[in-house]
Amino acid sequence: MPTQKSYFPSNLKYLRLEKKMEQLELAHKIGRKSASTISEWENGKYTPKQDILLKVADLFQVDINTLVYIDLVNEGNYHYSQVNNNDISYISEHLDPKLMEEWIHLGKHLLEEQNKKTTED
Repeated sequence: MPTQKSYFPSNLKYLRLEKKMEQLELAHKIGRKSASTISEWENGKYTPKQDILLKVADLFQVDINTLVYIDLVNEGNYHYSQVNNNDISYISEHLDPKLMEEWIHLGKHLLEEQNKKTTED
């Protein structure tokens, strides 16, 4: 299975500039001390760990898949997903365990369908 291209570096810069945010301000909002970390991410030198990706996604009110795998810069009239990681956490904490299995199964099915469309294009 081919690996999906990561748009995280360009998306991070795009979202940050859209919010008129300096690199240092973004760094502080996600618990980092310097702008150099943000610069390295935006230049594709490093990719943050999952927990930091979640913080960034929450800050910009996008889901993590959009942040990493959707080309927001070239999509034109994109709009943020209305579902954020807080919604997902709330659902997972409050959903009946039997329904949770169904929810996960449905999510996996949707991902498979999406990946089929991506590889066919």
